[in-house]
Amino acid sequence: MKIKTLDIYGYGKWVNQKFDISDGLQLFYGQNEAGKSTLQSFIRSMLFGFPTKRRRVNQLNRYEPRHGEVYGGRLLLTDTSFGSIWIERTNKIFTVTTEEGERLPDNTLEKVLGGLDETLFDNFYAFNLQNLQELSNIDADKISDYFLSIGALGSDKFLAIAKEYEKETDGLYRKQAQNRPLNHMLSEFESLAENIQRMETNMARYDSLIEQQAHQETIIRNLNQEINRLDLEIREKDKLVGRYDIYLKDRAAKRELEQLVYTEIPEKGIELLEVNRKRIEDSNTAIIQNEERLRNLQGELGTLTRLNWANNHVDERRKWIVETQKTKEAQAKFEQTVERIQEQNETMLQLARRGQFYPEKISQDLEYNEKVEEGLAIQSQLDDLEKHQEAVKAERKVYIDQRKEQQNFSAIVRQQVAKLENQRLNEEAQLMQSTSLNHYFLGFIFLLVGIVVVMINFFSSKGGPSIYTWLGLAIAVLGFLSITYIFMEHRKHHAAFKNSPIIEKITELRKKEVQYHEQSKALGTEINERESALEAITAEIENVLTQQKRWLVAIGFYPTADPEIILKTNPVKQYFEAKTQRAHFEAEREALNEKISKWRSEIQPLLERFPLVDDSTRSLIRHVEEVEVALARSQERGKAIQERMEQSRELIEKNKVLIKESEDIISKLFKETDSENELVFRHKVSTNRLIEDLQEKRTLYKDQMQGFEEALAEVETKQALQEEFQSLEQELILTKERLTPHHNERANLIVEINLLEQDGTYQEQVQLMESKKEELRESIYEWGRKRVAMELIYQTLRHGMDNPVPEMNQQADEIFSTLTYGRYTQIKLNKTGLKVKQFSDILFEPHELSQGTLEQLYVALRLAFVENALKMINMPILIDDAFVNFDEIRKTSMYQVLERFSEKHQVLFFTFDLQAKESFAEQQRIDLDEIDHTVENIENSNEKDSEESEKLQIELED
Repeated sequence: MKIKTLDIYGYGKWVNQKFDISDGLQLFYGQNEAGKSTLQSFIRSMLFGFPTKRRRVNQLNRYEPRHGEVYGGRLLLTDTSFGSIWIERTNKIFTVTTEEGERLPDNTLEKVLGGLDETLFDNFYAFNLQNLQELSNIDADKISDYFLSIGALGSDKFLAIAKEYEKETDGLYRKQAQNRPLNHMLSEFESLAENIQRMETNMARYDSLIEQQAHQETIIRNLNQEINRLDLEIREKDKLVGRYDIYLKDRAAKRELEQLVYTEIPEKGIELLEVNRKRIEDSNTAIIQNEERLRNLQGELGTLTRLNWANNHVDERRKWIVETQKTKEAQAKFEQTVERIQEQNETMLQLARRGQFYPEKISQDLEYNEKVEEGLAIQSQLDDLEKHQEAVKAERKVYIDQRKEQQNFSAIVRQQVAKLENQRLNEEAQLMQSTSLNHYFLGFIFLLVGIVVVMINFFSSKGGPSIYTWLGLAIAVLGFLSITYIFMEHRKHHAAFKNSPIIEKITELRKKEVQYHEQSKALGTEINERESALEAITAEIENVLTQQKRWLVAIGFYPTADPEIILKTNPVKQYFEAKTQRAHFEAEREALNEKISKWRSEIQPLLERFPLVDDSTRSLIRHVEEVEVALARSQERGKAIQERMEQSRELIEKNKVLIKESEDIISKLFKETDSENELVFRHKVSTNRLIEDLQEKRTLYKDQMQGFEEALAEVETKQALQEEFQSLEQELILTKERLTPHHNERANLIVEINLLEQDGTYQEQVQLMESKKEELRESIYEWGRKRVAMELIYQTLRHGMDNPVPEMNQQADEIFSTLTYGRYTQIKLNKTGLKVKQFSDILFEPHELSQGTLEQLYVALRLAFVENALKMINMPILIDDAFVNFDEIRKTSMYQVLERFSEKHQVLFFTFDLQAKESFAEQQRIDLDEIDHTVENIENSNEKDSEESEKLQIELED
């Protein structure tokens, strides 16, 4: 079976998308989120069904599409027993059709899959990176068993699945069993069929009773209609009884309205009266409060003592503030200058300490510059010697590393020689065992017995040789021949022992050991020469350092000073520059001090009025600013008091105007309503409200009596209305009594019909039988599916155990050798263990291999098993980026194996490996990143696919 086409209606990000797949290897290339996992899930869903929302075992995501209404799609399968078939599965339908459109039974897909479910498909025909990563978590004791369980040989996992299926199917059905669910359902189905057949004989009497029951139902229905009519009339009379009291209340309200007189009052007149009364009261209160405030403000203004002095010295204060601001800036500069002088002193001291020189001994002249040039020459000579020393050390280190490498090679050779000598000892022990003198024992016995028999007969026989003589001679010859044959065999074993290839290998390895020893010895000589050179260079460096110390003392530095810092940074030059800067700052300090003294003399009048004890400049500046702020605040406060007094006077006048306006409005309101005073006005307002309430009540009464006005007007008295109501109730009771006998008759008929129906009506029994039939069909389908899967696993395991080694092992050897470029030539696989053979004939256990080689071994066994199972079932292989952790060489060999393997099997390879994209032909690749699957592509989907989907939908509805 091969997958030819993927036609996706809507699945995850893919909507109305179609993929044509090659019969061999098909590469799906794309980065993360390109849709590779979605395509794999789509293939599984088409073959085995969608994952449900509650149960997701093999697939964790349902991939329901965001765009498009249809969830699902279809697959075109080729090379099946039914030819080429379409498998279509959506959230609404599932169909199997031929390529020409002919519909096939729904179980056709199960036959094509051969009973294979999704779990078995994942275990046999799909593997990914997780399968390879699991190898790193298996310990050395279990790694062999793990590889044995890949194929049919040692497949305990699949055997357990088969046994589980067998247990489940036996739990559903077992021949001649009674308590199994399927057996019980079959028994119930047979019992229902017998009941239906027996009920068909009683149908004549049953039909007669049904007709009588229908007649009684007609009588009961007519009486019920009469009862409903009487009940309706009673309800109407009851409504009149309830509304008659409301009718009387409406008449009383009408009479009361006729006695009242309505007065025209302006809209919201009472509210207008209340508002103006409140405004008059508020205004009187505000006048009293503002008059009190005026008195308080006048007293507060008299307490301000500095206000007059501030108003008399406005110009002088303005000049003092300007000069004080300038003095403040000058004082800041003065303090900064003092700090800079201190910084320069500290800098000079630090330069002397850091440069390690005596300030009194240094100078900055031509002789000092000549001595600096002399120091540069000495430092240059020292740098050259140190560079030469480092170069010699580097050469010495290289030779030491080379000698260590030769020594390691020599140790490896000695280990190999020891191993070969151990093999030689084993061969010698085998030789001693195969050439033991005990082998001659039987021959010597025959020879000795033969000679003894001949001698005895020779001396005892008087005539010619007897038969015993000849017998003894034959025995002696037989013993001699046995001894001769054994001797020749021993000679062969000795010859094989002397000509063993191990001797040649030991000789070759010992020659290599001698070469490594000579090379190591030569490297030792080079190392000694470099050490002698290092000693000479070290002595020369010591002489130069001594000369450098004398030079330091000569130019005024400590003997321990760092020459490199002296020559590069020139601390003496920096020292004299700092000294010059300090002299400049001292001159600037004197000029600023003179400006501050002048300012002090100008502010004397202010100090006489507002004296200060502290005479420092900063304190005087702060004192002048504070005094000015206090005076300004006094002026602002006096101005604010005067403004508040003016505001209070204005408020008093405004409130008097408001009182006059409110009194005029109230007078006008009384005049319009013809009211002498407020008491008369409020009485008229109350009368108007009473009239409005009565009118609202009459409106409510009319709403409640709507539709019944004429009937209520015709009623003479309430008593007559109640008598009509009671008469109708009595007639209703009599009609219900006539209904009772017919109910009893119908009940008797129903009882007799139920007796004939026994366990249910004929139609119910038939419906129950159909339900049981559907339930039975589903149970048989479930039993058959698991039974077929069980048989498939048993056949697969049986096939693998009948011939586990030759064919499959040979295929695995070829694949493994190709993957490892011939480094490993054979996989020794049997029921007890697994080993791999290297090209040097050395056997390795699986736990002795590297992780990469383990993964290659896993792939070889999986592919060999699939190849070996081709005769039973042929399915496409799904590979999900299983080789992403392989290096470039392993990937190259892996892709070569897949190329050859795809000649017989279809391989669907999903990856984002660029090397894989470059390794396979362009016609084998589908680049998912280049496919446009946007919303515009959804709206402009293929019209042909839409027509085919509609055609299939119409066929299903028919």
